[in-house]
Amino acid sequence: MNGKMLVFMQSVAIFGYLLSASFAMVKIQGTAVLTENFYFYIIFSQFVFVPIGFFLALPAFIKKRKMGGRWIWKKRYGLFLLFPSLYLLLFPYVIHIDSLFPDPMITNPSVGPVIQVLFGYFLLKGFEKE
Repeated sequence: MNGKMLVFMQSVAIFGYLLSASFAMVKIQGTAVLTENFYFYIIFSQFVFVPIGFFLALPAFIKKRKMGGRWIWKKRYGLFLLFPSLYLLLFPYVIHIDSLFPDPMITNPSVGPVIQVLFGYFLLKGFEKE
């Protein structure tokens, strides 16, 4: 596949996903307000941007897929990037323990989407062929 075409398709997929995710967030938020059940809305909002990271890591993953060999998981990605980002995503809502990080970092609304994108990116980037 042509590199320019892949970038165009990747951009369309990302912006299309962002548009559909924003509509889904509004619908789920409205349902949560009406039913007073916020658990699904909170979990959804903590993982809604993870596929953006998948879309960003997809070209490298496609190149690796064509190579021969066996798939392995890079443990350093999981240990140093995925588990801390998963902790930051789940800590305030699901995991009820004392925080290891300062409160402004946990409660800052702009940290969540960045952590979600990084989580999706390194989740797919952690797979490699031997």
